[in-house]
Amino acid sequence: MKDYILSIIIQQILHMEILKQIGLKKRESEVYKLLLTMGESPVSSIIKATKAHPQIVYRTIDSLIDKKLVISVRKKNKIYVSAENPKQLERIEEEKLYKLRQAVPDLIAMQKPSKGAIVRVSRGDEAVRSLRARGIDELKHGGTYYVIGGSDNRYYQVMGKFHEELERRRLKKKIHRKTVFFENQRKLNPEEGFKALKEFRYLPDEHYVTASTNIFNNTVAILIWTADPIVIDIESEEVAENYKKYFHSLWHMARP
Repeated sequence: MKDYILSIIIQQILHMEILKQIGLKKRESEVYKLLLTMGESPVSSIIKATKAHPQIVYRTIDSLIDKKLVISVRKKNKIYVSAENPKQLERIEEEKLYKLRQAVPDLIAMQKPSKGAIVRVSRGDEAVRSLRARGIDELKHGGTYYVIGGSDNRYYQVMGKFHEELERRRLKKKIHRKTVFFENQRKLNPEEGFKALKEFRYLPDEHYVTASTNIFNNTVAILIWTADPIVIDIESEEVAENYKKYFHSLWHMARP
């Protein structure tokens, strides 16, 4: 029984944290969750259930109405409120993301390039997924994404189904991908799908390393395939140009 109660408490805390992360204040989260369980109710019932001052409850409800998370109707001189379907939370976040994506190109254009190299180090599967998504998002239509080195199947394990989503986005933007693998990776044949605009060449196995280098625009990212992957992200036009020259040297050495 204690374990059950503890799991409920933990679940409640997680829900509150998620709602906080998407922009709801503590009181808004409490009232929204309360309305989900109560259904359509008069405001007086909400005041009674929360034991908060009426003005605080009314302000919270007004804020949730503005955020399109609560519906308000008047019946027989009483105000009744009800929570919108939680799917509305997804729609709101998707709308925010859409607007952000529309604004990002203009914000990038405004950014003054750094004179020196910017180096970022991150760790974990999400860091790998984020890096690969950045490459596809930041490359212009018809650009090229270069990869040197292999990871056996670690890359595909880390990416999961997100790999397919990125490949669809890559093809939509007609982004070319050139990869220098190693001979031992021919047999893995992990790239059966999405073959368009993609080329592979192979180096002898004596050059094999458990790391890979991704190059796009002015970014060079070294992925070290430890149990918890490490991503070293270098942003520098000079470094990127040198690595692109290095890639082309390897490309001419490698065999189709």
